[in-house]
Order: sequence, then C-alpha cells, then structure tokens
Amino acid sequence: MRNRLFVIALLLAVLASLTGCIFIPFQGPVRRRDMAVETLIEAQSIWTSDQVLLVSLDGLLDDEPREGGWFSRPSALVQLKDVLDYAESDHRVKALLLRVNSPGGQVTASDLIHQELKRFKEKTGVKIAVICMDLAASGGYYAAMAGDEIWALPTTVTGSIGVIAFFPEIGGLGRKIGLDMRVIKSGEYKDTGSMWREFSKGDREILQGVIDEMHERFVNIVVQGRPRLSEERVRELANGRIYTAKQALEAGLIDHVGNFDQAFEGAKRLAGIEDASLVACKYPGDYHGNYYAWARSNRGQVAESGPQPQINLFRLDLGESLHALGTPFYYLWLP
Repeated sequence: MRNRLFVIALLLAVLASLTGCIFIPFQGPVRRRDMAVETLIEAQSIWTSDQVLLVSLDGLLDDEPREGGWFSRPSALVQLKDVLDYAESDHRVKALLLRVNSPGGQVTASDLIHQELKRFKEKTGVKIAVICMDLAASGGYYAAMAGDEIWALPTTVTGSIGVIAFFPEIGGLGRKIGLDMRVIKSGEYKDTGSMWREFSKGDREILQGVIDEMHERFVNIVVQGRPRLSEERVRELANGRIYTAKQALEAGLIDHVGNFDQAFEGAKRLAGIEDASLVACKYPGDYHGNYYAWARSNRGQVAESGPQPQINLFRLDLGESLHALGTPFYYLWLP
C-alpha cells in the first residue's frame, strides 16, 4: 500500500511539474565529458570524417545559468566555451556554423563570446560561417563579427548596433505612498543611477560617458569584422536602428541572404572541403565546469538563477533582470 501511494505521489509531482504548477530542481553532476555529439546531417560519403560543428547562440547572451524544465541550463557563454573546447580537441572539425538567434544581452557576456570565438579561430585556424535566424541584433550581431562570412535568412532582423541602459526612477512614487530612501555616501556620485532620485547633470554626463565608451568598442568590433566597410560608414550605420536582411546586405553588414543549407555549404567552402557531416554538441542537466560557469547554490534552487529577456516570439520577462544581471548596460535590442 505504501509503495502504491509513493508511486501515485511521484506521478502527481511529475504531472504538476510538467504543467508548471511546481518546479522541482534537479542539479546533477554534469561535466563536459558528459556532452554527446549528435549528427544532424550525414556526409554524402561514408568515408568522409570531416565535420562542420553547429554552434548555437539563442536568447539572451549572458553568463548566468538558465531554468530549463527539470534541469537548469548553462548560460550562453558557458555553453559556447564548452563547445569550442570540444571543437579544439577534435581534428575532424573543419569549420563552425554559428547559428545566432538573439536580441543581444550583457555587454561583458557579448564581448567575451566574441573574444572566445576569435581566440578559437586564431588558435586552430578553423573558419566560422554565421547564419542569422529570426533575430541577430545588438550583442547577437556583435558576436557574429567573429565570423568569416555572415548569412541571413530573408526574414532576419539584425543590426541595432549600440548600447542601452535602464535606470528606473521611483522617488516620486515612493514619496506619494510615504516611502523614501535615506542615503549616506562617501562622495557626490557614489549613488549615480539610483532609482530613488532624479539624475543630476553630473550623473547624466558620467553615465553617458560610459555608454559612449561601450558604443565605441562596438563600433571598433564592427570595423574589424566588416573590413570592406570604412569606419565612417560603420558609424553611420551604428545609430541603433535595426535592418532587414535585404537592408543589411545592401549596407554591407552581412555577406549573403539565403537559407540554412546554403550557409552550411558556405561553411564547407570556407574550410576548403566538399563533403562533411553537420554535428552539434549537447549535454544533459546542469553544469558548472568551466571558468565562465557559476552557481547560486546559496539560494537553494536552480530556477532563480537568471532572467531571460528575449524579443519577438521569445518570452519577455524584465521583472528583476535590470538588477539580477549585475549591470544596467546592455548590447540589447529592447523595443
């Protein structure tokens, strides 16, 4: 009888979890060696061992683990590092096909992703073809600048070269309901960006200076990644606006408009090979195994590990993300 009740209780818990009523965190000891390599497209010849490795950048580009059903998923940065480490160790990988479907994200995470891709190319000599999916904007486009050739679908939205920051101001609301924040600080600008007061002239100048410097870095990354464009032309394009695939092609921000199969063929061409299988890495559960990974075990659950602000058909949840992400500055398209 007890066993039957236990089984019933377990089934009810599973059903409740699957329907979103409760979340049961499982945090298994997943390591890089647990990654599996899955073949997505077979090579034409059974004698061909060459591979093109599909690398995905999906959703918010960040450095925090994400909730994913029964398991938390590693962040975009951590997953990328693992996949590049695998590619570096396997001589069969002749090219990367970087699939970008992202509105961007944290300034630092976007920059580190770009750096890791560049480091991989310099160390291995392996070429990178980029395929932009629904959205490859801001930090997503920033990451794509590590590619040797950039493809976009006819319906891709890209561009949004720029920086954005969020500083809510709730001082007026607080005073209306009898709530105020008393601050003791060591200097005039110690609480620059505080939500409890309006900007001073100095606050605005300081924050704008930070934004301008981060924007300058973005511009320089595009200048390096798009050598056919002059710096003057990049600055004209880097006004924060988005571009359709056709507009981006005409502006020189991408190289081709096509489909996924054409981008795969482009990756093989870059590698100087005619035949290869398309493979992808995957691993189960949670993971904290390289130096970009970190856990919030002190909170006692995986589900609170990070927000996922995403655009278009993705879920948009900015409730606590403005502070949980650790910085108010983003390479992010957020209309």
